[in-house]
Amino acid sequence: MHDAQHYRSQAEVARRLADQVLNAEAEASLLKLAQDMSDIAEDLENGAIEIRHPERMPQRQAAH
Repeated sequence: MHDAQHYRSQAEVARRLADQVLNAEAEASLLKLAQDMSDIAEDLENGAIEIRHPERMPQRQAAH
């Protein structure tokens, strides 16, 4: 299993790629991936011992 820094690094790569693509759908997908990687890093830093695939996790409610 990777440590939190690995996932933060991957999030940064996805953000840089998102800044370079011209397709809005691809940009949105890359930004979603970056957020997922950041969330995993945060979970690991908070003591998570198991990382579940985001699609299998309950969706968070967006703050209004």
